[in-house]
Amino acid sequence: MKWYKRYPGDYGNDTRHLTLTEIGAYDMLLDHYYTKEAPLPTALPELYLIAKAQKAPDKRAVQKVVSEFFPTNGDGLRHNKRADEEIAKAKATSVERARAGSKGGSK
Repeated sequence: MKWYKRYPGDYGNDTRHLTLTEIGAYDMLLDHYYTKEAPLPTALPELYLIAKAQKAPDKRAVQKVVSEFFPTNGDGLRHNKRADEEIAKAKATSVERARAGSKGGSK
């Protein structure tokens, strides 16, 4: 996805307790999730790379954020429920638009 909807009210309510570093980690991970349209890996070293976490406090922030917002699912990947829902909606909209376009519109 080249862009995604961001809901400031929901975002603020969900992240109000996070530190600035944790919010940065969350944003980096969420942006990666939407860009790839796929769940995150489970391995911490991979997550550190995605979030650009190099120092110990940054790595702790990544650990906290993934444990809270990206739980490991039965498929062994880290999912974010809201992101999965938004990606599914965007894909469905894309399919509908492609169908409408292939029919030449509805005029």
